[in-house]
Amino acid sequence: MAMEERKLLLVDAGAPNISEYNKKTGSDLSRIIVACDEIAEVLDKTGLDKDQKALIGQIESKFSSIARLGRAFGIHLMFATQRPDADVLKGQIKNNIGYRICGRADKVLSQIILDNSEGAEKISPNDQGMFLTNTGVLFKAYYVEDDCLEGGDLDGEASD
Repeated sequence: MAMEERKLLLVDAGAPNISEYNKKTGSDLSRIIVACDEIAEVLDKTGLDKDQKALIGQIESKFSSIARLGRAFGIHLMFATQRPDADVLKGQIKNNIGYRICGRADKVLSQIILDNSEGAEKISPNDQGMFLTNTGVLFKAYYVEDDCLEGGDLDGEASD
């Protein structure tokens, strides 16, 4: 279901967002997460011809719309990139992604990602898997192999 269809559902129900829509209607409209690793590769226009650049421009425009409006309709963006500067994520997208996470970084990179230099100060070079959010929360992440997630619960027993 596209964002416009979701918008119409919410308007018809008089609901300001997906949570209120689900409460009012008794529905279970699921959230959608649009995830993209290495977004810089997706949006890079270097060396492309006019038609290819236009296509990338359309993708960027859709991402911009989702960044601005998608949360209310239950559509969320999750992008990963090594360096989210203005050349990678345009202002409309970057400014509307409210939650950012930074791993170990120098002051400049921390400033670009979090809009402050705390990442460089709070995460030492020896801290593996430590991250800092733009809201100041420091946390540790863990790597889980894919085969640990398929068909079983945390105790290793098969799920129904």
